Amino acid sequence: MQNTVLDLKKALELDRDPFLVPDNHYQQQLANHPLVKNLWTIGHFFVIVSNLSTWHMGLVSGNCEEVSGYSAAEILAQDAEFSMQFGLPEDTKFNIMVTQLGMQYFKSRPAEERELIFFVYFYRARRKDGKVITVQHQCIPLYFDDQNLPFVFSNIYTDITYLGITQVPQALQINRFTQEVFHIDPQSLKFHQSKDEFSGRERDIIKLLLKGNSSRLIAEHLGISQETVRTHRKNILKKAGLNSTVELTGYVLTRGLI
Repeated sequence: MQNTVLDLKKALELDRDPFLVPDNHYQQQLANHPLVKNLWTIGHFFVIVSNLSTWHMGLVSGNCEEVSGYSAAEILAQDAEFSMQFGLPEDTKFNIMVTQLGMQYFKSRPAEERELIFFVYFYRARRKDGKVITVQHQCIPLYFDDQNLPFVFSNIYTDITYLGITQVPQALQINRFTQEVFHIDPQSLKFHQSKDEFSGRERDIIKLLLKGNSSRLIAEHLGISQETVRTHRKNILKKAGLNSTVELTGYVLTRGLI
């Protein structure tokens, strides 16, 4: 565990003096952050806010027990050890390498972009009862140091096991300022820019589908006919080479299309 912590600190370049943030500031920062306000999850999730400069958690909330089997109090008691041991060791190793690559990209971008750059990891994790699940882990920078590098992150863990995603681990780095999405997998460990093959209308329909809306409700929301919605749905699945909305959900999540 100690080596893993050192590897992550090295990846995040956290070898400077610690920066302190009062715990009661996290809630306000989360509520006002432009990325957090526009995020949504598909499944049970919980949130951990971690100050990686001090290596301590400042906030734990959400469906902790439903996802991990641990209560918020148990997670806080484990502190940084929880984050390092929740993921399977081989997947955590990949995540750290992704973080190192991502920080190189982060440092290359101008200051005005940095608040809108974040990581999304997909990997296997082990619950308290020993069951292995697949999680989507969105890692969003909340606070920056005097070199404009992030040191406090909001970590959103969502159980996506039901989607049946088998190609894990994998990760995304997303720049919402430039609308660029980069995919990273264990085979290449390089950024590959994702391409969005869907039209604007198709993306609107995908977002509504993934929120559980029927074709009728989508048609009403967009002011188009149900037949037009059904045609779009068929074209969406055909473009992606998929057979169902469940498959589509995993497809767009792992490509950062929503």
